[in-house]
Order: sequence, then C-alpha cells, then structure tokens
Amino acid sequence: MKQITVFAMIAALAAPLAVQAEGYYVGGNIGRAEQKADVGSASFKESATAYKLVGGFNYNKNFGAEIGYADLREVTVSGNGASISSKPSAFYVAATGTLPLNEQFSLFGKLGVAAAHEKLTATYGRFTDSGTDNRTTPYISVGAAFVLNKQVSFVAEYENFGKVAKDGSASIKADMFSAGVRYSF
Repeated sequence: MKQITVFAMIAALAAPLAVQAEGYYVGGNIGRAEQKADVGSASFKESATAYKLVGGFNYNKNFGAEIGYADLREVTVSGNGASISSKPSAFYVAATGTLPLNEQFSLFGKLGVAAAHEKLTATYGRFTDSGTDNRTTPYISVGAAFVLNKQVSFVAEYENFGKVAKDGSASIKADMFSAGVRYSF
C-alpha cells in the first residue's frame, strides 16, 4: 500500500513537468474579431465572429514558435445609401513565451509578423468598387492557458494584427479576443 501511495505522489509531482514539456501542438480558436476603420474624419468600429487555426512547437516549458491562420470575417457598415465591406485574414509566424503559474495555469505572449490580406468593397447606389490590400504587419498576442491533461489545454487570448489595410490616411486595424483548445503530441 505504501508503494502505491509513494508512486501516486511521485506521479502527481511529475505531472506538471510532463504537461509543460516540449513538443508539437495544433489547435483552433473561435472568438470576436474587431475592425476599426479610419477614413479621413470618419471612423467606424464593427465586430464579427472569427476563427483561427494554429500549429506550433514548444522548445521547452518557456519558449516556442507558432504559425497560424486567422479568418477575421467580413463586416459591413451602411448609411446614406452607401456601404463598405471589409474582410481581412492573416497568416502569422511568432515566437512564444510561456510563464507557468502552477501545474495547470500559465500565461503566454507571442511576438511575430503577420501577412495580412484585406478585401474591401464599397457600394454607392448602383456603383460598386472593390479591391484588395496585402500588408506585412507586427503581430502581438497575450493570453492564459489551462492544462486539462498532457495532451489537451484550453486557451484564452487577445491578438493584435495591426493595420491590415492602409491607403494614404485611411487605414483598417484588426484585433481578436478568442478562446480555443490545443492538442499536444
């Protein structure tokens, strides 16, 4: 009986090290993406439900790298017979830093670069104009993770994709609050 108790205690103490171990992971998030457009003296802010897919590698319990794709979804603003639609998406690559708080909770941050693609459509009466913009922007993220077991963890995070479109003094910024799940190999 003592051997079983000792084995259980050793396993319980070693679990945090196994959970925070290095290795590959994949995951997905769903959340709320917000776009803020500044066009001359006018500005608008709209939100939509968005998602992202990620893959990464943890070199150790504190450092890693991640790649991902975020579809920030389309938003439309209408008024006075005109409408503007904005649909950004981004691929990103980032270095990750993790601060374990205990065996189940950790804080993390990401810093990298995003390749943003923006599709814009403007309509006024019967006149329609559309275009695209591709930009490389800084990518910043902060969040928290809850480790369920060695393979599965849940995350909540805020991501800033910077200015996903810019034309003269007009620009569109995008960010996202989301929750998701990661599966480690």
